[in-house]
Order: sequence, then structure tokens, then C-alpha cells
Amino acid sequence: MAIFGLFGKKDGQPATPPADKNSSRTKREEGTARVVSAGNSNERSKQVQRNAARATATAKKIDAIESEMSSEFNPGQAANSTLPGPEPVALQRPGAPAADKSKTAKGQPQIPASFEATLPIMGMTTEFLLGEEGKTVSIEVAGSEVAQVIEEAAILFANDQTEMVEQMLQSAILDEALNGSTRTAWWMLFDLYQITGKQQQFDGLSIEYASKFETSPPAWVQPNQLESQPAPVARTGATPTVPFSGKLDSNIIKLLERAQKLGENTRVLRLEFSRVTEVDPIGCGLLLRILKKLQNSEHDLILVGAPELAAKIRSILQVGRRDETEAPWLLLLEILRLLNSEKEFEEASIDYCITFEVSPPAFVAPKNKVTTAADEGGSVDAVSDSFTMPALIEGRTDQLISAITSFAADHNPAVLDCSRLNRVDFSAAGQLLSSLAPLSGNGKTIELHNVNHLVTALFNVMGLKDIARILPRKH
Repeated sequence: MAIFGLFGKKDGQPATPPADKNSSRTKREEGTARVVSAGNSNERSKQVQRNAARATATAKKIDAIESEMSSEFNPGQAANSTLPGPEPVALQRPGAPAADKSKTAKGQPQIPASFEATLPIMGMTTEFLLGEEGKTVSIEVAGSEVAQVIEEAAILFANDQTEMVEQMLQSAILDEALNGSTRTAWWMLFDLYQITGKQQQFDGLSIEYASKFETSPPAWVQPNQLESQPAPVARTGATPTVPFSGKLDSNIIKLLERAQKLGENTRVLRLEFSRVTEVDPIGCGLLLRILKKLQNSEHDLILVGAPELAAKIRSILQVGRRDETEAPWLLLLEILRLLNSEKEFEEASIDYCITFEVSPPAFVAPKNKVTTAADEGGSVDAVSDSFTMPALIEGRTDQLISAITSFAADHNPAVLDCSRLNRVDFSAAGQLLSSLAPLSGNGKTIELHNVNHLVTALFNVMGLKDIARILPRKH
């Protein structure tokens, strides 16, 4: 009794039985577990809501950008359009709210409706006063290291003063006072005889040339051989091309507009991805939609660098991680399908199924012709894929300049084949220079191949050599 008295409950209260203490502890632990479980459930719910919100926002951005493109280039309004109207492709995660296409996503930058080329200030002494056709062009001739007689002959030839040019060059090669420009004068005279069809004078000059320089003279080319060359202002064997480069993001809108516009007039398109360095979800969504449209409109495609693009898309994906949109996954599957890579498609579709908990899409081989650069035996920057210049450039050159600008948009370097080009008049040369200067200022490399020596001298006098690489005809 003394022991119970010493260790008994104070104030006469009975001690809590051990069983009751355990029961109380269990209840507290269960309550805590319920709180934690509820917290985790709420966090998961919030995460799902955040993912859905991001998916909706991304889809809205893609819709808004594509809407800007479609409003300016609506294939349904074209008389000979080969593309159908916009056909949205679902890009948000399964279960995510549908994108509201009536509104533009907050913060979405406005895509300009048109692009106005601006002529930069040129770091040269050439000044143009290009007026209406028939007006003179005032040009301050750039300094040149070539002998003055070479410059004067080039300008006279540009103005179609062939007889004066012939006399001037004949006197120059007889005087032998041209120093390092001696052979240039001979080659200019050879070209003059070739252009004017004076084969007898050409042959006589050939004998003198061989005797003086102890080397073979240039060969005479029959006029009918020159006329049989490809027609001017046309890219021989070229396919309408859309080159993608840098980051594949919302900024590809202009390229997609170009692809859609080209698709109105041709059944074959070449899409180049070799220079793409990285991708993002919005760019993937936009590209996916244009690929779907081209397939639905039965276009044949040439895909350059598609396997490399697929690898870059894989680099931003992670199995089991649901990003803000399915677009990169769907674009990867579409590229693999277009490349007819069934095994890789099935592997990627399983990863897609695991990530988004949906049934894997079935592989369907492309119904239209899809080739790669390797299949067509060409390369992106093949020199043979060049722009053929006409035999004569004179007067207004708006159409020619427009064609060169369009060609340069797809190629870097832009190679202009001048093998057929005989003469450029002074006014047209000024217009050509003013049109090529902005291209060069924007980072384009311009190359003029197989230029005859009369035209080469003119281009050098006017300063074209400062913005373009001029490769004279070899003799």
C-alpha cells in the first residue's frame, strides 16, 4: 500500500491505463496521416491544374500565331490553291481544357502582317538616283586599281559602244602599257569578239595571244551552243524550298507562311532542317500543323535534315514527364512516320503512351512521296543549284531583282550563274548593285560565277566587288 501511495495519481485521480495511452497515440498518428494525405492530394490536384493551364496557354499561343498566318495567306481564297483551309491539330494534353481560339494568349507578340525591306547605308562611294524608266542614273564611280583604259572600256561596253571598245582595247594591247592588267585587256577583247560574233578576228587574236604568252588561247564557242543553254531567270531543276535555321520557335511563322504560299502553286516542297539548332514546344506545334496540312493536300515532300531534327526533339522529351503540351511528342511521331521509320515510330509511341496514359497511335505509312536529301542525291548548298542570269540586263530590272531576292532567301551562298550573261547596261548595273547591297548587309553571301571580263570590269568599277564575290570566266 505504501508503494501505491507514493507513486499513485495526484489529487486522487487514477493513472491512465497503458492500453488507453496506446489508443490515444494511434488516433493522433491517424489524424496526422489524414492531414498529410489530404495535403498531398491537394498538391497533386494543383499540379494537374497547373499542367492543364500551361497546356491551354501553349495551345492558345499556337492558335493565335497560326491565325495570324492564315489571315494573311488564306489558301481557300487562292484560285489555284492546292492547300486546304486551316485544320487544327489537337496539341493540349489529354483531359486538358480545349483552347479558346477566339482570344489571343496574354503576352503573345503580334506577328507583323508584312515585312518591309530597308536599304541599309552602304559603306561605299556609289550614289544612285534611280528614277522612272528612261531617266539617267547618276553614279560616282568607285576607285579602282585596274588601269583606266580597262574602266573606260567597261563603261563604254555597258553603253553598247562596241566599236569604240574594240579600238580602245586593240590600242591598249599594242601599247603594252597596262602592266598587270595586260591579260585582262586581251580577255576583254576575246569576249567582245565572241559576243559580237567576230570569229575571224577572234582566231587572229588567238594566234597573237599564243605567241605572246606561250599558252593556249580561249576557245571559240559557237553561238548556237550559247543559245541552247537553260532559259534565264530560272533556277535549273530547283524545287521550291523553305529553309529553317536557328531555334524552331514562334519566329518560324514567316517560313510557314512561305511554305503555305508556295504550296498554292506546286505539289512538291523542299523543307530544310539541317541548320536548326534547338526546338521549343510552340515551334513544334506550328510545324506539326503545316506538315499535317501538306499531307492532307497530297503534297510530295523533300525533307532535308529530318533525322537530325527528330534527334533534337528527343533531347527535350522525358518519358513520364508531362510537359505543357504534347506538340513535341506528336511532331516526333509525325517526322518518324514521314520518314517511314516504323520501328522507331513504335518505340516512340510507347514512350508517348506511358507519359500521357493514352493508347499509342497506329503507324500509317505516308500516302504521298516523301524523300530526303540523300534519296534525291543532292546537297543543301550544291553549287549546281544556281540562279541563271539572262544574256542581257538593261532598262528596268524589277522582275529580275525580285527573282534574285526570292532565290537568295533560300540559299546562302546565293550563286548567280553568269555564263550566259553578255552585257549589263550602266543603269541596270546600278539597280543590281542597290538590290544586292541589302542582301549582303543581312549576312547573305552573293557569288557571281563565270562572269565575262567586260562585265567583270564594269562590276569592279561600280563597287559590286565590295558586296559580292565575282568569279570571272576562266580562259
